[in-house]
Amino acid sequence: MTDSHPPPTLTTFDESQVDESEIDSLGHMNVRFYGLRAARANLELLKRVGVDPAPSSGQILRRVDTYSRFHREQFAGATLSTSGGLIEGERVDGLEGIGAYFEIRNVGNDELAASFILTNSLIDVVTQRVLKLPEAISLGNSGYTIHVPAHGAPRSLSLAPPRHVALPEVERSVIDDPAAGLMSGRREGEVHHEDCDEHGRLREDVDLMFVIHHPRANTGTSSFGPPLLRDARGRRYSWAMMETRSAVWARPRVNDTVLSIGADIAFSKLWRHTRRWMFVKETGEPLGVSDTVGICIDLDARRAIPIPEEVREAIERTCVPQLA
Repeated sequence: MTDSHPPPTLTTFDESQVDESEIDSLGHMNVRFYGLRAARANLELLKRVGVDPAPSSGQILRRVDTYSRFHREQFAGATLSTSGGLIEGERVDGLEGIGAYFEIRNVGNDELAASFILTNSLIDVVTQRVLKLPEAISLGNSGYTIHVPAHGAPRSLSLAPPRHVALPEVERSVIDDPAAGLMSGRREGEVHHEDCDEHGRLREDVDLMFVIHHPRANTGTSSFGPPLLRDARGRRYSWAMMETRSAVWARPRVNDTVLSIGADIAFSKLWRHTRRWMFVKETGEPLGVSDTVGICIDLDARRAIPIPEEVREAIERTCVPQLA
């Protein structure tokens, strides 16, 4: 996917300022809001090349794979631009897919903040099957085609198709006593009617994690993001996401319970790789998987530190490399 060509000419699709409401518990812009900027740019790019199915067409666009890499943290007041283009040759389950690359930069200093590799597909609303792209659409001749630059390529995570693991195997393997931080452990949430389309399925613009963390009555919303922790030496630390990848296989229906089961599948001195499997609880239907590589950081020194021993012991006890 990468090569030695000169840096590609990217088209800017979005520019916006970081708002205070986008700042999380670690004091910087939360990864969710990088993703929202990339999503806006992705839809605008697809619209420009003619991939914008009308509601009456019986087709919808679905982002079936999202890889993100976070390069430098951003803070309130920064102006960020999102630029990118199409990647040729992407495929989804043997059918043509629409690959796109985006990067987010700080306008003030031109620093790279984050990069994304996305794969989109056309879906039949009724059958939920992936459709071939219309022959009239020539993405390669659109004027927006680029290659992925080396600085945007994955560093730790693979873009190979993720392994499908059935719910019973995940439940047998994952200990329900997670190590602190990231997305390990068991969570669930119900799909609400207001979050669904006219066909009763979760809307394409609603992330599965929103279902898991749907706002509930009498819960505070003033702080969000990774937990703030203290190690045995009293240092404040947490987990900064360096890379993430999410693959979507299906969308749940109204009143379904979305079950998320997460566990570490690899770790080292400074980082951990956590995978989250998503299912419809009632049927066991697989909805997708999400991977996160997080690095342990000292919140006051703003630098990476070794994983505290007490957390490392928990990770060693609960890690499931056999499910990778």
